[in-house]
Amino acid sequence: MPASVLAIRARTIVPLTGESPARGARLFAALKKIDNAVLLVRDGLVEDVLPWKNARLPAGARVRDVGPVCLVPACINAHAHIQLSYLAGRTLWGKGFTAWLASMIPQLGASTAAEVAAAAESACESLAATGALHVGDVAGSLRGGVALVDRACREAGVGVSHFCEWFGFGPPFIDGERPWPPRCRDELAADPALAGRCAPAGHALYSTAPEVLRAARDHCARHNTVFSFHLAESPEETRLLTSGDGPLYDCYAGTVLPEGWRPPGMRPLAYAACLGLLGPGALAVHGAQLDAQEVEVLAAGGTALCLCPRSNRNLGVGAPPVRALMESGGLLCLGTDGLTSNTDLDVRQEAVYLRESLDVPPEALVRLLTVNGAAALGLGGSGAGRLTPGAPANFCLLPEALTY
Repeated sequence: MPASVLAIRARTIVPLTGESPARGARLFAALKKIDNAVLLVRDGLVEDVLPWKNARLPAGARVRDVGPVCLVPACINAHAHIQLSYLAGRTLWGKGFTAWLASMIPQLGASTAAEVAAAAESACESLAATGALHVGDVAGSLRGGVALVDRACREAGVGVSHFCEWFGFGPPFIDGERPWPPRCRDELAADPALAGRCAPAGHALYSTAPEVLRAARDHCARHNTVFSFHLAESPEETRLLTSGDGPLYDCYAGTVLPEGWRPPGMRPLAYAACLGLLGPGALAVHGAQLDAQEVEVLAAGGTALCLCPRSNRNLGVGAPPVRALMESGGLLCLGTDGLTSNTDLDVRQEAVYLRESLDVPPEALVRLLTVNGAAALGLGGSGAGRLTPGAPANFCLLPEALTY
């Protein structure tokens, strides 16, 4: 049978063909766009992107007109917590990080397996519906959760990189086996293909033993996978690491933090550098507490940073220095965080928020959503983030606030 052709017509198409991950001034450079354009898809693969007037459609081609919108490659949501979707709407916002955390902890594991599964499936369906091609998902909060989310993502048609998160300083959280955390270990041992989509990760500098963080980072470096961890998210984190006190200490003392724990006496970025966690292949998340000098240090070392600005706003932990980060030359991308700290998993809305609150140019935001997110998750060789001939025709439509 002859190959089927689908012609998708839009007011504007930005294919990003040939675009590399952008840093510094290149973030703001003009992107090639085609007005009154058509994306030709043959058997699910991109055949061409060209002006409608130049299209020569074969007999039997189907035409889908998506209207006066801007079509771009499907987006990358570089940071989410799909396993925790069952807690949507149940946590405290606006009172700081520790208040949010304290509202969540008693509810962990309190829902039924069916409720957890249904929430994860709904979350993955929403990712697909809002144009996500791939998600970087934090795993390890529930036993069996990696396989659950992996299955839900695949059924929804969304790719996933699982970050299996180490948490704690000793038993019952930490043991002597590596590289996988205890809650992920059995299911990954039983499914090597699933393990191939996973990487060990660290929760945060204040919640995970330093030797465990180092071991996870080293494993990722040896296996050419991305190492991800939360960094400089809240004032409480900075206070705990520098002074060893404050509300986050009160929340974790005697449970997560062992007796006799002492703070490193350093700000988060300096401590991460001391542990050897930074550099190419590392993906830090948040950065809301970075100062001007730290922004430059992070960029110079080659660490990627995932911004989750709506989550930061919702929890009341401050805002990352977005403009300085963009101008620094570091690799930036976007994530939604989870439904415990955000209203949805539509990563495009992170870009809308930055557009409307900081007047960030849409060219930069489109790059953060596509080629930069792909690079940050190690997907650069897959064609993700671009509408390249011969590659899968994965696309999404930009909200009006991002069109240009």
